[in-house]
Formats: sequence, structure tokens, C-alpha cells
Amino acid sequence: MPVAALALAVVALASQPNLSKLVLKPSSVAPGYLMVQPPDGKGRAQRTLDVCGTKNYPSEALRTARLQVDYGKPKAKILLSNEVVVYKAGGAAQAMREVAEHAKNCPAKPIATEGLPPLRYTYTRLTDSKLLRGSLVFRMVVSGTVKGARVHGVHFLVYQRFGNVLSGVYTYASSSVSEAAQERFALHAAEASAKILRRGGRGGGIPA
Repeated sequence: MPVAALALAVVALASQPNLSKLVLKPSSVAPGYLMVQPPDGKGRAQRTLDVCGTKNYPSEALRTARLQVDYGKPKAKILLSNEVVVYKAGGAAQAMREVAEHAKNCPAKPIATEGLPPLRYTYTRLTDSKLLRGSLVFRMVVSGTVKGARVHGVHFLVYQRFGNVLSGVYTYASSSVSEAAQERFALHAAEASAKILRRGGRGGGIPA
């Protein structure tokens, strides 16, 4: 390898943030929660964005690194996932725009996504002043039929960006959990993620 190319490769490697330091600590999610990395949680083989389907997300090709981890504990009624992704220059901002556009214009009809039958997705935009500027918070309602059975679920999705790093926080709750409780749980974790991203940016670990 030519010396110049080698030098560029070293610089690129050094500029990549340590994603394990940018995901939430279990203690930041809730007492007693543990962190588990799913088999497809590392690398770009698994897609990041699927708000209102998986089509028309060109920012997926701009990702350079990805880490997703899950949090839970025995008998937990709310589970949470945190996904942190690094993009090429401008990619994280583009991803945020794509998510906002998909949520805003999601049609009132079933949408097919990878691994699931067509279901209807409804997104309601929420806000939280403690999150990073430009953050996207959604209450997502999923409804439809799976294998002949009616399904209805409520989830909360939070997307934040600092420089070229995007952090997504997603919740999954039992039907016995109130929407208000699930929302508080999601925003508590998202606020902790915002603090991590800010610290990473100030420390020079996140590319601008």
C-alpha cells in the first residue's frame, strides 16, 4: 500500500468514534436492567431506518459503522434498544431528514417491511426540550393482522444527531404498561443518550 494511502487509512480509523462508549449504560436505562448485543447488532448488514417502511432511505449507503444493543431484565414490562450509527460527512443530517419526511407522509394504509406482513403505521410527533436540537420523537402505533390475529401496539422512537453520529432509542412495552409510562421511560433514556453524545462531541470522539 502506498505511504499516502496508508496514512489516510490510519487517519480514518483514528477518527472513528468508539461506539461502545456512545451507547447507553444499563444503569442509565433503569435499575436492574442488563445490556445484550443481538447477533445482528454490529455492522452495516442490518438496516437502521425503517420508519414507514424501508424504501427511499439513501442515507443507509452512507453509514460507516453501526452498533445496536438491547436492554431488559427478568419480568421487565418495557424493553429498550439503543442504536448508534456513524455516517460519512452529511449522512446523519440526511438520515434525520429522511426519517422526518417518512413519518410526516406515511400513508393511511398497510405498509410492508422486512420480515413482517403489511401493517399500518401511524406516527405522532412529540417534543422534549432536554434532547439535542433537531431531535425527532415519535409515538408509533402499529395495527393490522398477523397470521389471522389482530395486533395493536404502541412504541416510542427517538432519533438524535451530533455531528455525523445518529442515536436511535426505541421502546417495546407490554399491553399492561400505560402509554404515558412508556413515553417517560423512552424519554428518560433518550435524555441520557443526549448527554453521552454531547460529551463525545466535546471530547473530540465524534466527527463533526
